[in-house]
Parts: sequence; C-alpha cells; structure tokens
Amino acid sequence: MTDDDPLTGLDDVPWARLQHSYGMADDVPGHLRAMQAGDWEGRYPPSAQLANHIVHQGTRSQAAVYTVPFLVRMALDPRLVHRHRFVGLLVAIAIGLDNNYLPNGYDPREDRAYLVNLRGEADDWAQWIGEAADDMQRKQREESCAQVLIDAEAVVCCYDAVREALPALAVLLTSDSPELRAETANLLAWFPESAATSIPLLKAFVADEGSPGAAATGVVALGLLGEPAAVPFIERHLDSPIVELRWASAFALTRFGLAGPAVVDVLTQVVARPPEETETMSFLSGSYSGLAAMALAETSEATTLRAVDAMLTGLADCTGVEGFYDRYYTAQTLFTLVFPGDPAEPPQPFADLSNLQQRVVRFVADQDEAAWPSGAMDALRRWKVPTRHADLRVYAGIIRACQEAGTRRLAMLAPAFLARVRRPDPGCPQPHLDRPDRPRDPPAHRHAVRAAYADPHHASALVHLTQAPPGRRRYQRRLTTETLTS
Repeated sequence: MTDDDPLTGLDDVPWARLQHSYGMADDVPGHLRAMQAGDWEGRYPPSAQLANHIVHQGTRSQAAVYTVPFLVRMALDPRLVHRHRFVGLLVAIAIGLDNNYLPNGYDPREDRAYLVNLRGEADDWAQWIGEAADDMQRKQREESCAQVLIDAEAVVCCYDAVREALPALAVLLTSDSPELRAETANLLAWFPESAATSIPLLKAFVADEGSPGAAATGVVALGLLGEPAAVPFIERHLDSPIVELRWASAFALTRFGLAGPAVVDVLTQVVARPPEETETMSFLSGSYSGLAAMALAETSEATTLRAVDAMLTGLADCTGVEGFYDRYYTAQTLFTLVFPGDPAEPPQPFADLSNLQQRVVRFVADQDEAAWPSGAMDALRRWKVPTRHADLRVYAGIIRACQEAGTRRLAMLAPAFLARVRRPDPGCPQPHLDRPDRPRDPPAHRHAVRAAYADPHHASALVHLTQAPPGRRRYQRRLTTETLTS
C-alpha cells in the first residue's frame, strides 16, 4: 500500500472492536477494498453492501465514522470509478435516510441536543440500573443504556466528520462526471452551518451546469440550506424552459413558504408527468414525482381536486421496478393527506367519505392488486377503510360481494378450464392448427383469464376459437359469459 493509496492506514483501525448493524465491524476493510477495486460479484455493489452494514436503514453505527477518511480520499481519487457512490455513502453517513428530512432540510442542532440530554440523564440511568431485580436484569439495563448512548454519539460524530471534509470535497463540483457533480451538490445541501461557503459554490455550479438533473439538484440544495438570500436566484428558474429546473425551483421555494400559483402549477404538472429519472438527481432516490408531492403537501392547495387528481394521474403511470420510488413516496404523501390523523369517529360506509377520499379509494380499488406502502395503507386503516384489494372493490361498490365470490371461484376452476383449452380432443381434426405456419398452442387461455378478471360483472368467461378466414393468419376470439352453476 503506497502513500497515495486512499486506503493507507486502513488496517490501523481497530475494526474488530467497533460495532455495526450486524455485529463487529471486522468485515468493513474488505468492503472498502472492493469499492476501491470497482468490480464485484453478486447483485449489489460494494458501496451498497457497506451501507447496509454501517448505515442500515439510516441508523449510523459506531464503525461508520471511521470509514469517512477513506471514503473522502477515494472520492477525490480520479483513478477510481463510481466515485459518486462514495459521496452518496457520505451523505448517508452524515444524515441517514434523506426521506426523514425532506422536504425541509436537516437541522443538526436537534441531534446534538438529544445527545446532551442523554448524557445529562446519567444519574437517572444509574438509579434505574441499580433498581434491577437481579444480576441478569442489571446487565441487560447496563447494555441497553450503553447502546443508546453509543448510537446517539455515532449520529453526531458521523455528521461532524463529514462536515469537516466539505472543503476538500467541494472541488468535485467541477468534476468531469455529472453524477459526481450532482452527488456533491446533494451532499452540500445537508450542512446549513456551512451555507455561507456552500451557497456561492452552488450558484456557480447551477449557472455552468449542462446536465438538467444535476443543475436541478443544485437548486434543490440551495432550498434545503434554508438561506433566504438564495431566494432570488432560485426564483429565476421558475419559468425555465427546462422542466427539471422549473421543478427544482418550485420545490425549493416551498421551503421558504413561497407557494404562489406559479409554484403550485409547476408542482402539479410534475407530480402528474415527472421528468425521466437519472442518476444526476439523487434526492429521494431520484423521485421527481415523490418530491413534487411532498412539496405540494406543504401548500394550501394540497387537498384540492386538481392536486389530488394530478397525484392520482402520476400514480397510474408508476408501474414496474422503474416506478417503485415514485409510487412509494407519492402514495405515502397522498394517502396521509386525504386520510389525515386518527378521526374520532371514522366513517364506515363509502358514501360517508369525502369526495376526495372516494376518488382515492376508487383509484386503489381499480388498480391491479399490487403492494402499496405500509404507511399509505395505515392511513386507510385508521379510517376503517378496507385495505384488502377484493374487500376494497366491494366497499367502493365496484363489484358486489357475490360477484367477488364468483371471481374467486373462477380462480379455483381456471386450471381445469385452461387444460381443456390447451389440449383439445385428439379425435377432432384441426388442420388449421397442424399447418406449420400456424401457432400450435393458441393463446386463448391467457385472454380468457384476463377477460374474466377484468370484467367484475362476469363470474366466468369461456373462450370459443373460430378459425380465421382463409389467408388470414390470426385467430378471432369471441368472449361469452356463462354463470357457473356446478
């Protein structure tokens, strides 16, 4: 290991005596070396594996602070690849999960005050430990108190360690990599005590940045720092021809309580039709829609029909793996807005819900049976609204209970029905299926199942294959319905 190696001194750290989320931290050097090498086997990159150990679900561990010098040096080493991931891990070490602080930024004074209060309760802890019934309980209480203090100290120490590295890392705003530039702007957003230095750097960065996502990240960072002097610069981008910059400006302005019609218009448009996600905008895992919904929730227009319909429009397009974060954060925000708090007497019938609540319930009931965020579903449960998809469809009046029972029965009978469709009577000649230019396994069974489940008024659907006219190489499918009586 040479002097210019960013991992110089790695083996001098007593990793085996430090804790992370899965025990002792003696495996951390291996993860750091794998990050430096830039290649890996398996599903997750080394940076994600290390993050899972030292900042598991946002909890900063005792070992996390000791990784900061090595991560900083690797981020600054132009010989390494994926350097934006090193900076992203520094963000997680500093604050944990950013969704805990968006859309309003991070205030380090809260965690410092919490640590001071814990240390001030040492006498109370000693008394509580001394009142233990036996040695086993006394040991458990001692370990519990010690761990609470270790965790609180780790939070403050991690944040301060990253803050001390900001002057060195700021040079990365001029890197050749747009992802690295953007992640550095993201990092600066979480240190309001360094705003006097960071704001001029971020303004210059935004002015010169050619990547829309990276420039938008810089504008959002200016908003999260919370310095009113940055407002005129932020407002300048509200009518930008670049949608990412308009979104970033509108989002940042809500941080200062500025939510005029132009701001609401932009947020409403973006929550319904967000820009394409890229690695150059990493706040909230790159979810433009989720961030727009969060900012919209801070305005007086949040629960208007226009805003709710915009969020529902956006949710309807959140499909597949690529739409996961948009779906997660937008639904969480929308459902808790429309079904707030714990009502003293939650309404039971669907008709007793407000118009907006009914729209949300119908939307969920009309969607495929897919997972929704637990927080979003909890909002419905507090209002005594069913969360099981089939029950929700009955509750909203989309189908009757007897029809739902028929659909479930179809699901049980479907295998036998599909087998008959796939395997026609061998004694029945089917020359149109025997021709080499015809598909030998007509796909009618798939359409039967889709039709049966898509139409709530039908207990079942039978598919009849009709031979296409000569010369036309396709099948006509005629769906008919028939109530199952046996």
